[in-house]
Amino acid sequence: NVISTTLATPMQMGDSIAVTVFYNGTPPTDAQWGGFYFSGVYAFNMGVGFAAQPHNFGRVLFPCFDNFVERTSFEFNIETQLGDMAVCSGVLVDSNSTATTTNWHWQLSEAIPSYLAGVAIAPYTFVKKNLVGINGITEAWIACLPADTNKVNGSFAKLQESFTMLEEKFGAYSWPRVGYSLVPFAAGAMEHAANIHIGVGFVDGTLNNQTLIAHELSHHWFGNLVTCRTAQDMWLNEGFASYCELLHTEYVSGRNAYLNAYRTLHFNMLSRAHFNDDGYRAINNMDSNYTYGTTVYNKGADALHSLRSYMGDSLFFGGLKNYLNSNKYSDASTTTLQNSLSAYSGINISNYINGFITQPGFANFTIDSVHKNQVGANFELTIFVRQRKHKNFNYYNAVPLPISFYKKDFTFETKIIPISGQCVTYNVSLPFNPEFICIDAVDNLSDASTWDVKSITTLGAKVYDQAKARAIIKTISNSSDSTLLRMEHHWVAPDRFKTPQGTYVLNDKRYWRVDGINLQNISGSLAFLYNASSANFYIDSSWLKNNEDSLKLFYRLDATQEWSAVNDSIITGNKLDKIGTIYTRDIKIGEYTFGIKRAGYLDTITTDASNIPCATILSNNNIANSVATNWCKIYPNPTKEILIIEPNIYNNINYNYTITNALGQTLKKGKWLANKNLQIATNTMANGLYIIKFMANNKIQNYNFVVLH
Repeated sequence: NVISTTLATPMQMGDSIAVTVFYNGTPPTDAQWGGFYFSGVYAFNMGVGFAAQPHNFGRVLFPCFDNFVERTSFEFNIETQLGDMAVCSGVLVDSNSTATTTNWHWQLSEAIPSYLAGVAIAPYTFVKKNLVGINGITEAWIACLPADTNKVNGSFAKLQESFTMLEEKFGAYSWPRVGYSLVPFAAGAMEHAANIHIGVGFVDGTLNNQTLIAHELSHHWFGNLVTCRTAQDMWLNEGFASYCELLHTEYVSGRNAYLNAYRTLHFNMLSRAHFNDDGYRAINNMDSNYTYGTTVYNKGADALHSLRSYMGDSLFFGGLKNYLNSNKYSDASTTTLQNSLSAYSGINISNYINGFITQPGFANFTIDSVHKNQVGANFELTIFVRQRKHKNFNYYNAVPLPISFYKKDFTFETKIIPISGQCVTYNVSLPFNPEFICIDAVDNLSDASTWDVKSITTLGAKVYDQAKARAIIKTISNSSDSTLLRMEHHWVAPDRFKTPQGTYVLNDKRYWRVDGINLQNISGSLAFLYNASSANFYIDSSWLKNNEDSLKLFYRLDATQEWSAVNDSIITGNKLDKIGTIYTRDIKIGEYTFGIKRAGYLDTITTDASNIPCATILSNNNIANSVATNWCKIYPNPTKEILIIEPNIYNNINYNYTITNALGQTLKKGKWLANKNLQIATNTMANGLYIIKFMANNKIQNYNFVVLH
């Protein structure tokens, strides 16, 4: 760990000295993952050690400053037996052979941290490809045994697509070549600069591992070009590379394939990340024991999907190009990323970072209830939206929440509303009567929910994997009019009982929401699975403690109603193994959860104020604060051309005001002396929800208004 030497003459601050270190020995492997391996005809390094502290593992091969910050160029001179080839990071300068040995000379001029230097030795040959890119042709050299060349050509068939996608999204490739070396390593790959080491088993001639190939290549932007400053910010390397797997899928197979891959990732995150990583963890400031865990890789990618939705594609990808260019061949932290994206986009993303990145768990967003009135040809809706916590500490703020309004033909319109805190009311006027309303119909935002939606046209069982449920369709009464059935699985505790229900206690981990169009045309049953075993990551284990004989399904229409037992439901399965299914006798819109009898226990709403419906919370807040905070009236709302601000009491108070959109971007600023009405032109503002904030005497009042042309 330390080399100490006595200098011949004293040195002064600012002096330079060249140090040559001679060393020998057998480099070790890590107890868990990484290090230097000798395996059959191969010798190679994997530059991180999962069990090592610190994880950087350049030091197993050569003396170095082994961290993420120190960078240097590299030159390799490696002697092998005749017939073997040494493949290293950088470009091949030359090779010279004797009767028995060959000396290989490689050079990497770009500065990298020590753990990114790669060396692989075997009787290799190269499969070479020319990748067309921003700066012309970049050569790709893939080192493999001669017998594996056909497999290389098959598995790397999408390398050009990966390269093109990454350059389009993040800017020109900054390295002298693209390099991969096949090595006998069954546990993955390592992003050595211009010489990625990938397990030979992943190169089988198919495209099954094309996302792994893309993942490692993407590190030449995220990890190699800009490196996380410490292991605590490893998501800047691995979270981004995991997200680039999704981007590769989108580029090669389209948006629907991207969304399906994202939804699978998100479902697995909610199911097992806390299980794999021994608890719910924030993405950054990660405990070093979990640097290479599920949270860093998968939740990092999950959160980036949401950030893309927050910012929109243009600002998201443009901002990331700016971040990479500004920190090229350097290190960065989460704060570096935050400041860079905010400066580029004009959007303050601190609320996003504070919600998705710096605290564990997830937020969960639901519609508590909807009040609807028809006014002329339009329908005026008041929607109460609730935010619940799922193992996170604080409510998320300024979340651009998509709410979708479905029409009879299964198409929908989506409005974006900002939500902060526990509850928000959203008023909207629509030119049609929505058949049903849901949050985030296309999965733009990662929260503590998963769902499936299906068009029902045939009989039989319909599996809703993402919702952990099934629908069994027994009859369809009107075959000319399809049915749309959406089932949501919410990974949070349902509201408790409003009044005690004997000794029944509700599930403490999850509940379901069922909705759709033309449900009157079908008959059948819904099936909800319970499982307290390790196969289901113990999702029901903290609640399902006693005999299943008293287990029941409970139902309510929405948060305005009390839970009631579905007494005609049917339970199947062994009543002693804590695994089974509860079937309803019909399919109807509403919310469902499990309950079980537990002696001496009262499960009531009074134990947790977060279970109070939003309409009640907002009503109580309005009564308590109406005198203190009701400074003015704003109308018309929605507005088209002019928004009028009328003070409740005309006075000579000077107000500063700002208008922001749903993304938090400031659109207008001004001053208002409240001795007359204020008029603000809205004719150039896009349709959507806006917030006008008034400030005076160290007090702040916010009002929402809608622009609808």
